[in-house]
Amino acid sequence: MNKVLILICSILCTAFSWLWGQHNPGGELLAEDCMEGGSASIMVVDLESGEEVYAFDAFRALPTASIQKFLTTAAVLQTKGPDFQYETIVGYTGHIAQGRLDGNIVVVGSGDPTLGSGYFEDGWDMDKLADTLSAYLEALGVQQIRGNVVIDVSISPGQHVPGGWPWADLGNYYGAGHWGLNIHDNEYRLFFQQNQIQGQPTRILRTLPDVSPFVIHNEVRTGPAGSGDQAYIYAAPYSTSATVRGTIPPGSGSFSIRGSLTNPPQFFGERLKILLEESGVTVSGGIEVTPDPVSSVQILFTISSPPLLEIARVTNYRSVNLYAEALLKLLCEDRNTASQYGCGLDRLEEFWTQNGLDDDQIFYRDGSGLSPRNTASSASFVRALQAVFDDSDWFISLFATLPEMGKDGTLQYMLRGYHGTGRIHAKSGYIGRQRSYMGYMSTEKGRTLAFCVMLDNYNCSSTRMRQRIERFLIALMKE
Repeated sequence: MNKVLILICSILCTAFSWLWGQHNPGGELLAEDCMEGGSASIMVVDLESGEEVYAFDAFRALPTASIQKFLTTAAVLQTKGPDFQYETIVGYTGHIAQGRLDGNIVVVGSGDPTLGSGYFEDGWDMDKLADTLSAYLEALGVQQIRGNVVIDVSISPGQHVPGGWPWADLGNYYGAGHWGLNIHDNEYRLFFQQNQIQGQPTRILRTLPDVSPFVIHNEVRTGPAGSGDQAYIYAAPYSTSATVRGTIPPGSGSFSIRGSLTNPPQFFGERLKILLEESGVTVSGGIEVTPDPVSSVQILFTISSPPLLEIARVTNYRSVNLYAEALLKLLCEDRNTASQYGCGLDRLEEFWTQNGLDDDQIFYRDGSGLSPRNTASSASFVRALQAVFDDSDWFISLFATLPEMGKDGTLQYMLRGYHGTGRIHAKSGYIGRQRSYMGYMSTEKGRTLAFCVMLDNYNCSSTRMRQRIERFLIALMKE
């Protein structure tokens, strides 16, 4: 009899558990085997009816990671408009006579983060810029420059990386700072010669582009098979050297990682001078990077960036921290501020407060989410999604910057096994044991939902946690 009762209880418990799971899609997501010591903030709302579809601790502020980029891109699109373009000026000062410019070549930076970027086709790389400048100088009969190559970075005064970024990130490509003049995404590629012996020191082959005289001290060794890229570059803005530590996988070929340029305007000026001299124009002076505006510049040509909508799209599709920080600075109109970061953060907070976000639930530390001190609640992000949705023009622009889950950008490998009619356009975030997703969902029954899932300090694998998030989202789409 006891065995029968136990069997019946077991069946009933299983049935109740199954039924609960059908009406509680967050059950597995919040299970203790992954979240016993973690925190979660989840909110899902029907944008048409305002119905709260699901919520768990929705007003708890947690680290945002890269979903912070949604707030930055949405604010700047609404403030500047999708057609805004940066304008970088190339010209000269002084006088031209007898084939000689007695003056300086001047490049006036606009803060454009896309100059020479690999994310855009037909962009202005260093070779195209130098060839265009050489053609203008040839038309003017200039073969010699008695002066300097001057880089005017007055458009972006103050610090170049947010104060809350971890030291271990600054020397790597995702920790690249934003300057008045930026080039090639402010990054370089560092190549190693691999070997097959675990623990054996590696050898640096080269950098692309050549960043000499920048010195890189190599402490990287060979890791175990399948270990992947575990090497990190340590450097800071204005550093003249870096140290690279960690491991790379064994092999017989070359292996590369990406580092951040520590002084992009200086690098740009040095490279431009070399290219000019290779084209036959000698430059007697050196490189001058100035934080003060250069006056009386004779403009030769202007370089326009891609439209802001395209920049915001790359920011969210590829989760480019450099672009997010550049867009944050665009919110600042005060050119006399000591820090455009601080000014931009103030404007970002003001903007979202005016659009209904509770400033007690969201704390801004940068525009990209790389700082672990950015925190917000899922309710705050859903409120931001609602504000955008309620303005049709704003929504059309912002929606175009969000990748479709299972197809595009950083979300292309999610929902690979889902074949229903539901669709999700979203932004993802990931730092260590923190994952976050927020965006718009079209369900199989035609509902339009705004959702935000934030999970912090989970204790299972990242893959396992991501799979649970996928099942949670699929359950919502099927409801």
